[in-house]
Formats: sequence, structure tokens, C-alpha cells
Amino acid sequence: MAALDLTRRTIAVIPGTGNIGRRLAFQYAKAGLSVVVGSRDAAKAEQIADEIAKETHSSSVKGLINAEAAAAGDIIIWNPAVKTISNFFSQTLKLDR
Repeated sequence: MAALDLTRRTIAVIPGTGNIGRRLAFQYAKAGLSVVVGSRDAAKAEQIADEIAKETHSSSVKGLINAEAAAAGDIIIWNPAVKTISNFFSQTLKLDR
């Protein structure tokens, strides 16, 4: 099986402003990929994206609100908080009963 070529793809990390999301976005940018950092807060997304761009010397990092980040990404890395996952499954299980 051939390796997946990500060089012409945009990776959206949602949310990308917390510890894990920021680190994921940093690593993708460091690898030379185009990255979009998502957040509920546009200013925070832009701030983190600017920091990552400076740290990685990349001009291909931008910050957007989550919905816009998802639309901009060819590949979406969903990085929910544990509480979010727990709430999701809790609600899903209630709906399935």
C-alpha cells in the first residue's frame, strides 16, 4: 500500500488551542504541512496559529473558528476534551434506548 501524500492537503485541528491540539498542530506545521487551528474563539485560534507559525517558520498556519476550520480542512483531526466524549456517548446511549 502506498503512503498517503499529505503535502497538498490542509490539516484542520479542532480544537487546536489546548495542550494536545496545539501540539498536534505544531507537529504538522513542523513537518511542512498546511494547518488550520480551530477554536470557538477566533482571536484565540489566530493567536495560537501565529505562535505556531513563528515557532515552525511556516507561512501555512492559520486560525479560524471551528466551523470555518472544518470547512477549510481536507483532513480534520477532532481533538475533543474527555468531558465532550463522555457527554457525546452519554447522549448517544440515551437516544438508543
